[in-house]
Amino acid sequence: MNYFVLRNDQQYGPYTLADLQRYVASGNVLVTDLTRSEGMTDWVPVSQVIGNIPVPVAAPMPAVSAGVMYPNPPDLHWGIALLLMFVTCGIFNWVWVFVQAAWVRKVQPQTKCMVYLAVAVCAFIVSTILGLDKALASVRTLMNLVGGVLWLVGVFSMRASIEEHYNSAEPIALSLSGVMTFFFSVIYFQYHFTLINEMKRNGELNMTTGG
Repeated sequence: MNYFVLRNDQQYGPYTLADLQRYVASGNVLVTDLTRSEGMTDWVPVSQVIGNIPVPVAAPMPAVSAGVMYPNPPDLHWGIALLLMFVTCGIFNWVWVFVQAAWVRKVQPQTKCMVYLAVAVCAFIVSTILGLDKALASVRTLMNLVGGVLWLVGVFSMRASIEEHYNSAEPIALSLSGVMTFFFSVIYFQYHFTLINEMKRNGELNMTTGG
């Protein structure tokens, strides 16, 4: 009998009972996740299915199986993201970077990129408001500097978290360029997210991407 797993409104599977036991043992499936067999209509906690069945000792698992429970990165083609950036005069970047950061925080909860980016945006907003008063030009310059530094800290923190995730949890030997991150962070990340989503749809998570 095969089972499906439900987490964060995303369904995974089907898995055999043995697979389910191994995933619980390795931590890829939680006993609080919901599951149902192909013959069931209602979702129940995994703990009810596992019950008193001994869970085997965790063994090394293939990269694709180990990463299947992670949410996919934002699925928007990088070309569309680039077009929206031009159409909105860059405003799209400010919005989409938080969509990307929210996903990064799901797969790397310890990341601080969201905090850095939020403070950076606040600094830029304050700078814009201060620009209405010429007497505060020096303060505005300072806020722009603070915002710019925190923006870079935020996107490079995001870069580090993305690389860590795709070199450990879902290993595809991902390497992100520091230069491209500096100049094109949001679009550059989305370019790789587009490739990764295509790899997931094609079952090619063992491939290497970089550059």
